[in-house]
Amino acid sequence: MKFVKVYPRQELDFLVEAKNSEKCLENFRKLSPHIAGYVYAPKVHWNLSTSKLLTMEFMDGAHVNDVKTIQKLGIQPNEVATLVSQAFAEMMFRHGFVHCDPHAANLIVRPLPSGKRTILGKRKPQLVLLDHGLYKELDFTTRFNYAALWKALIFSDANGIKENSVRLGAGEDLYALFAAILTMKPWNRIIDPSVDHLVIKGDDMERSERQMYASQFFPQISELLRRLPRVILLMLKTNDCLRSVNSCLLRHFSSSEKFPLRQLLRQRSCSENPY
Repeated sequence: MKFVKVYPRQELDFLVEAKNSEKCLENFRKLSPHIAGYVYAPKVHWNLSTSKLLTMEFMDGAHVNDVKTIQKLGIQPNEVATLVSQAFAEMMFRHGFVHCDPHAANLIVRPLPSGKRTILGKRKPQLVLLDHGLYKELDFTTRFNYAALWKALIFSDANGIKENSVRLGAGEDLYALFAAILTMKPWNRIIDPSVDHLVIKGDDMERSERQMYASQFFPQISELLRRLPRVILLMLKTNDCLRSVNSCLLRHFSSSEKFPLRQLLRQRSCSENPY
């Protein structure tokens, strides 16, 4: 069976893409200055660009899933994973303007230009975002409910998971399935209070279990995807891309380091200034 990708009209207008890239960086400068220097997008050469031709600054670095090259640059893969999680958490929960195609080819890592090597030769990472054709705006209510859902998932809060899944469009009958798709975990693991309950091991047993569930609940999955708003479907896609990136970067680290978003939300929930 052959699949053909259908591109939204705006994704084919390179001037829209150029404006998206500049808006993304402006959001970091204004709303997230604490990490703005660690996130970058190629400069647009407006005088050489049209709706059919986009000319941007050439970027050199390692693809985010190229762990060996990242290490050769003196950068710690776990720091890259944390930065990726921070950057996209800021976009989702604070900016409301989200890059929805963060697969490995669209994320480049390079040493922070203004940074210096430590005594041990280590360098801080800078995340370079490419391909700004597909963005989605999230209104405040969607951002709030999505953030609350992830907090409930991380803290194994069954009531919070149900409440916020329903608010996002999953319905009272399919909220558990929605949580399973988001986390790639069965319900009994989602509500398990252990600290590593959402960590994906990636072994054969886990993959086999997911395939079994996908086959068993195919009609319900189809119905869920039919009823969810388009913006939430794009968040599912973004979530899957970030999960894949995170898995590549943290394959050899401990379970607490394999889920930087958990650490971020725990810190936020304990701070005086949550999202």
